[in-house]
Amino acid sequence: MSTNRIGGAIPIFPCRSIDEQLDFYQALGFELTYRQAKPNLYASVQHRIMELHFFVLKQLEPSNSYSMCYVSVPDVDAIYKEFCQNLKKTYQKVPSKGFPRITKLNNLTEDRRFNLIDPAGNRLLIGQKHASPEPIQSDQYVVPHPSRFTKAFESAYRLAYAKDEPAEAARVLDLVFSKAGEVSAALRYKAYVLRADIAISMDELNLAMTFIKEAGNLALSDQEIKEVMETTQRLAELKMTLGQI
Repeated sequence: MSTNRIGGAIPIFPCRSIDEQLDFYQALGFELTYRQAKPNLYASVQHRIMELHFFVLKQLEPSNSYSMCYVSVPDVDAIYKEFCQNLKKTYQKVPSKGFPRITKLNNLTEDRRFNLIDPAGNRLLIGQKHASPEPIQSDQYVVPHPSRFTKAFESAYRLAYAKDEPAEAARVLDLVFSKAGEVSAALRYKAYVLRADIAISMDELNLAMTFIKEAGNLALSDQEIKEVMETTQRLAELKMTLGQI
């Protein structure tokens, strides 16, 4: 079967308000390309990575939206940086909970990606496929026979960052924290920071502070400090987020 593409797909997303949608996407850096008032409200925007169209569905509940689209880009880090910088100009921060919001950039097995959720709850999964054909692990602690805690962390990581299901991710992690003493300090550190990130996304700020303190109380070796550098950067971002709330 031929894999040569001769066309492209344009998502047509529902929204409660055309104005709300356009304000958000223009804040991101999209250009308004079309708008109509009659016979029905409709609009489209365009960015160098994709084109999006919107129609009004007044009964739409963002929290119940299942609309999503995967967007493959050649440099996901550049797009993420651009979007975050543009959002800061409008919102004075990068929205990480509610609608709209943007998740952190993460390495998953198949790609490096972030999720962008708009005011209507539509989800854009924006990612860059890994160059290597081999599965890429987001962490270096993986062992031939992973523990229950390790498996739970990997599952919670994917639930939180790939599927954007924080409540389920929290449930998975909370079930194994009693086993934290059986794994390395580096893995515990990553789990505490992940749990704090999840708590913030669910507006559980006191709980987030508890896990941030747990992470800060861990004694890490020089090798472990190197292993958790990306997580430490995320921890700094979480502290900054809490300071802005």
